Amino acid sequence: MFITQPASVYTPVELADLFTLGFAGYFMPVNFNEETFRAFVERDGVDLNASRVLLLDGDPAGLALIARRGPVSRLAAIGLAAGARGRGAGSWLMGELLAEARKRGERRMFLEVIAQNEPAIRLYEKSGFTKLRRLLGFSAESPSGTADEALQPCTLGEVIRTFEDHALPDLPWQVDAVTLIRLTGPTFAFHRGGAYLAISDPQAGQVTIRSLVCDTADEGQEQAAQLLKSLFAAYPGKAWRVPPIFPEELAGAFAGAGMKQDELSQWQMVCKL
Repeated sequence: MFITQPASVYTPVELADLFTLGFAGYFMPVNFNEETFRAFVERDGVDLNASRVLLLDGDPAGLALIARRGPVSRLAAIGLAAGARGRGAGSWLMGELLAEARKRGERRMFLEVIAQNEPAIRLYEKSGFTKLRRLLGFSAESPSGTADEALQPCTLGEVIRTFEDHALPDLPWQVDAVTLIRLTGPTFAFHRGGAYLAISDPQAGQVTIRSLVCDTADEGQEQAAQLLKSLFAAYPGKAWRVPPIFPEELAGAFAGAGMKQDELSQWQMVCKL
């Protein structure tokens, strides 16, 4: 009933349409076109040869995107069309993906899943994944800040180099140093003391925090909170967004800056192969 094909045999337009179809009715709206799909593949390092399209009775009915880095892979996205749900397709596809990862000699596979998506969590746990950490998001509308001369712009390279000594282990790929290198949009970097971060264009109406690195001790969290407050003062009147891909261990920095935690959170999960 079920077979798969490499995603690489399909066009980006076909894959974008299948991606959107597979996430219909999801917790967050997903609507991909060719441009946004290509950007997703580039940013997340998706390997379309390792990624799979699920066929149900010969028709495309699901998509699993696999990103790879040496002996480690990540399930960057998986979605099933409505007609394939509830028929065992998810369990079957997960088994195929993990078997193929083992054949490639990979040692671990990571994924992120909305914490409120209990059916998906049960599927992943049944497939051998365990919870590694909770991932949180935060937001603030025109937050108050504190002007601070210690706030300094820096290069993205300085942020990346700081990861070598201070980054948490097994960070979600979306906020780690490798992804920072691959970012194609405008990215700005700042530091205050030992706290460093990368953000989208601070002149825009909404600013997204793309990565944060600091000592995980209380002092480091305080430095990061002060860094954020000084940015709020330097760029007032903005909407600040922390997507729910940041480890809970960094929550003190965002909460300390007065940002509100989002209702939706995620689990970062790992399967040892």
